[in-house]
Amino acid sequence: MFNTSKGYVPGKKEEEMERQLGITEARKLLARIVDAVKYEGDNYVIVRHGQPAAAIVPMEVYRQWKRERQELFDVIRRIQAANPDADPNQVMEGVLQAQQAVRQSSVE
Repeated sequence: MFNTSKGYVPGKKEEEMERQLGITEARKLLARIVDAVKYEGDNYVIVRHGQPAAAIVPMEVYRQWKRERQELFDVIRRIQAANPDADPNQVMEGVLQAQQAVRQSSVE
């Protein structure tokens, strides 16, 4: 569509790869970037001073991240409530297990 660097990642589908743009170029092309994200499912990483600074992703990806984050926080609260006197290290282990379960459920 326009001049972007799009690196090849073995084992990744084309639609899962991301395009990187400098902030100046992204500013010039913002309307076209938004269209590519919305209609083609493209993902962009905006680079500033050589470092990733922001991502532009389709709304469904963003909504999924929000859902997963909320599910994780809900699980953390339930674990804390069910184990008020538990060793914090044991609670953290439960949280990490719950986090993996949430990630697995989103893949399936």
